[in-house]
Amino acid sequence: MPDSQPQPPHSSSSSSSPDTSGDPAALLLCGARLTDGRTVDVRLGGGRIEAVGTVGSLGAYATRVDLSGYLLLPAPAEPHAHGDTALSADADGPLSYDLQDVQRRATAAALLQLGHGATALRSHVRIGDVPGLGALAAVLQARRALRGLAELTAVAMPRVLTGAAGADGLAMLRDAVKMGASVVGGCPDRDPDPTGYVEAVLEVASEHGCPVDLHTDGDDPARLARLAAMAGGLRPGVTIGPCGGSPLPAEVASRPLTARGGGVTVVCSLRRLRGAERAPGSVRCCGRPGCGWRRAAARCGTCRTRWAAGTPWRRRTCSPPATACARRRPTTP
Repeated sequence: MPDSQPQPPHSSSSSSSPDTSGDPAALLLCGARLTDGRTVDVRLGGGRIEAVGTVGSLGAYATRVDLSGYLLLPAPAEPHAHGDTALSADADGPLSYDLQDVQRRATAAALLQLGHGATALRSHVRIGDVPGLGALAAVLQARRALRGLAELTAVAMPRVLTGAAGADGLAMLRDAVKMGASVVGGCPDRDPDPTGYVEAVLEVASEHGCPVDLHTDGDDPARLARLAAMAGGLRPGVTIGPCGGSPLPAEVASRPLTARGGGVTVVCSLRRLRGAERAPGSVRCCGRPGCGWRRAAARCGTCRTRWAAGTPWRRRTCSPPATACARRRPTTP
């Protein structure tokens, strides 16, 4: 079977293969090609890879899948998702933070990713303000429901952590970790004191021994390097992304992190990897004149409709209902 025209893999049972030696519950992937060019058989059992060998070397098993002509890869991971607000771009009215609605969205989004092969997802979950800890509780319920299918990691993301207004957010961040949030993070740029915000997140991470995932546009590589330097010994567990605001190519923007903050992981959005550009301080919804979505307003510059959080780059019909705004929602509202 040529690699250029693979056919759907087919299974054959013991009825067509009389040799049933070995574990009858095992699954044998036959003739798969690896990234290094080797063609191998892979034996699976108990939810794990038991053996990898040359074609025909692993014996006959009750269930075989012919992967001739197919490339076999490890399952991909989604490092930056928002399960609490996913799939809501086309919702009517205010976004619902009802526990069941959030759990449904988070579960549906994870299953959608799973359908494309992603078995591990990191979901940033807003805490405080309107959702309190309810959205996190719903995402954690989704995580339990997905056990055995996908590994869902929740990142607690408070809005403000400094000053008098940040006291509640800091307490809630600690409560979120106790509830089951595996990672702490948030958006330093939205706090009046971004440096203080990062220090607070790192303090909580150090207290509980958990990773850090900071949400930033990354429009200043030197500032990214300072963030990495602040992480100190926590650097191996620190992630910074999606870095969608940097005017520099992704590899250039992440260079200071490599030099000064070894161990920091940089997650770049798909738009950044494609080299998309935008004007400093604003995000354009589309290329049409008069369309100027701005971060502070969170509204379309033409029809003034407030964008709903959800899957990036979904088209949205704005009000009045008869007016098709045809704008695209920015990746990071």
